[in-house]
Amino acid sequence: MDIVDKMSRICIKFVAKNLQKTEEELEKIKYGVHVILVNLVKLTILFLIASILGITTYTFIAVISFASIRIFASGVHAESNLNCTITNIILFLGNVYLSINILLDKTMIIVIITLSLILVFLYAPADTKARPLVSKKLRKKLRIYSIAITFLLGIIALTCKNNIFANLIIFSVLEESLLITPLIYYILNKTYKNYENINI
Repeated sequence: MDIVDKMSRICIKFVAKNLQKTEEELEKIKYGVHVILVNLVKLTILFLIASILGITTYTFIAVISFASIRIFASGVHAESNLNCTITNIILFLGNVYLSINILLDKTMIIVIITLSLILVFLYAPADTKARPLVSKKLRKKLRIYSIAITFLLGIIALTCKNNIFANLIIFSVLEESLLITPLIYYILNKTYKNYENINI
């Protein structure tokens, strides 16, 4: 049992002892606490590396830009926390490296944003086997939010005076828009449109 599981169990024991909750409610709370703790650990590792490399601000912008779309568009997930941590390091630090070393002009930014908008329109939100998006109404709402955030980030990137900041935003948008495509799910051997396999 890893440290996150231990901490989750401690939190749940505290909640169970002090609050009147059903077993189902406790399970939901445990899941939520576990997700929060896992993400805190992953972010801590990522920003420790970023701090050592002296790119904390750039990494922060990349994470915020990516997460602002990810929360609505969702997308493919790694099999384990370790794989997820490694993937995050590659995605975000790779983004920073590209953003520092590649100069994107306005035309390229427009092309990438247009491509990303098309992908988000076609494929967002992309669910997972663990969390299928059964509600058609919710899927429609998440798609609208995903498109709106993608468009807004595109405008911010186009008007941003700092080229590296603009690049960080654009590459974050591109990364997330690719992670919701059926091709990526196929390459990683993940099931797509998981909600279709749920019987209501």
